[in-house]
Amino acid sequence: MKIFPLTALNAILLAALPWSAVAGDLVLRVTGQESLPPKWIQQQGGPSTGVCPDILAAISRVEPRIRFTGLDDIRSALVIEQNLRLGTADIACALVSTPLRRHIAIAIPQPLYISRQRLAAAADDTAQINSLDDLARLKPLVTTSRGAAYIDQLRSRGITVDDSTGSNVTNLRKIVAGHVRYFYMNELTLHWLIREQKLQDKVKLMPAVLKEDSMFLWVSKKAPPQAAPLLVAAIKKLNDSGELARIYARWSDESGVGPRNN
Repeated sequence: MKIFPLTALNAILLAALPWSAVAGDLVLRVTGQESLPPKWIQQQGGPSTGVCPDILAAISRVEPRIRFTGLDDIRSALVIEQNLRLGTADIACALVSTPLRRHIAIAIPQPLYISRQRLAAAADDTAQINSLDDLARLKPLVTTSRGAAYIDQLRSRGITVDDSTGSNVTNLRKIVAGHVRYFYMNELTLHWLIREQKLQDKVKLMPAVLKEDSMFLWVSKKAPPQAAPLLVAAIKKLNDSGELARIYARWSDESGVGPRNN
């Protein structure tokens, strides 16, 4: 994974801070993200699973002083941002960088993984779309999840976007029903939803990757000051050992043999 240059603020956070002998465990509150399996999968009667819960568990293994709470509190991206701003959540897992998020929180410099954006379409769609410019010239109706960070980017290119719901199962079924032509989303979630909804004969992924985004762990500016430097060190260890890549690979297995929400 590419390591992005540190900002001056992040460089300061990397400096070693004394750990209070009376502090005990550092308990950090997290808010999970709805409707984006397998990044977060909400289990009925059980704990949340997915890429982010696995990453957070790995952080606690390499840095036992850190514990996380709130993994079963699943909310929209808009609520997650509000919680970071208010300090009612200390961290958020695997979000892209936006001006608002940079204003209210600090991104740990090492990306957790790279998110590749693609289109889902009806199985018989024959269009050739290799770029966002191609998509804009076609002038289709495109659906995506309410609150997604890339909605403004799509609209700025003249693409008509339906972001009326945060339910990505609903967005996928809009293709089947003919209400929209394409569903713009990260390929990790698209593969998962098409498989889990058993729509392989009705919906396909278009081949081209239209955009790539680095996904970061965010720390609220109101979080305890020890949080950021400890998380920087923990995530560096996980990246250097290859564990971040292994976690992503387990959940992105397109063959269907990886972890599933049964």
